[in-house]
Amino acid sequence: MKDSSAEPPLIWQWAFAVGRRIARSSPAAQHRSAQFVAWMTHLAARRRVAIIRANIDLCFPELDPEARARLVQANVRSMALGVIDTLLAWFAPDATIVHRIDVRGLGPLRAALERGGALCLYAHFHSIELGGRALSLMLERPMHQMVRRHNDARVEQVIDAARRSFCGKTIEKHQLADIVRSLREGHPVGYAPDQNFKRHIAFVPFFGQPAATLTTSARLARMTGAPVFCIWFIRNGERFELDIESFTPSGNDDDDAARWMALLEARIRRTPEQYLWAHRRFKTRPDGSVVYPAALLKPRDR
Repeated sequence: MKDSSAEPPLIWQWAFAVGRRIARSSPAAQHRSAQFVAWMTHLAARRRVAIIRANIDLCFPELDPEARARLVQANVRSMALGVIDTLLAWFAPDATIVHRIDVRGLGPLRAALERGGALCLYAHFHSIELGGRALSLMLERPMHQMVRRHNDARVEQVIDAARRSFCGKTIEKHQLADIVRSLREGHPVGYAPDQNFKRHIAFVPFFGQPAATLTTSARLARMTGAPVFCIWFIRNGERFELDIESFTPSGNDDDDAARWMALLEARIRRTPEQYLWAHRRFKTRPDGSVVYPAALLKPRDR
């Protein structure tokens, strides 16, 4: 990381300033901003759009080419709205957010937190960042959140300060000891295990493909005695749906990873355009094969 003592680059300073204004604008203005972000994505992030297309081709073979193309376009539009929702999470006043959330299943999580910590499993729908703040608002207590740090520490400093306005603690994604500590201290911990990893994994079915999936969720619960909850957060027009579902580990970590991914797949099929298909979810394969074209891989992955 670069030195965090300096100000972020000017382009980032400008982006954060604009982001603060967007976060405090009307929903209609936010939708117009999202249209601009979607246009810029097609123009400047063609590689990401190509990854979206490759994943949708893999996961929805039952759709005809025209339907898959429409889903790609819808996913880019949703991803742009996800950028706006991230700005809401970081910069909007509580009152701007809380009245737009429809929540289900909060009671069991509240009850669990009266007894100790709870492991909250998120999924990478486009509004995931706002989902963390929404859950903090509904619980009326800060989450401890697993995050991926920005490569530039000067930028990360601003992002982390924004997150800490609603997170009691941010935890680097590889620091499992910090997750264990937070759970044992009685905090709700947000953790998203649905992306591609290379260690502590099982290959489980996901849209008919073998997906490298973390098996650490059940192990964390076993080590700490913390109950596990699935946190589903999606957009519904100008409102948001927060759905909380209890998940009971079986004792078999690989089976639990498969159960979690099956639940996730069922949720994605309800609103497939809102999932983060821009991630190379199938990069790690059990036989070492490559499913993405070379142009979509980083040099170290080829």
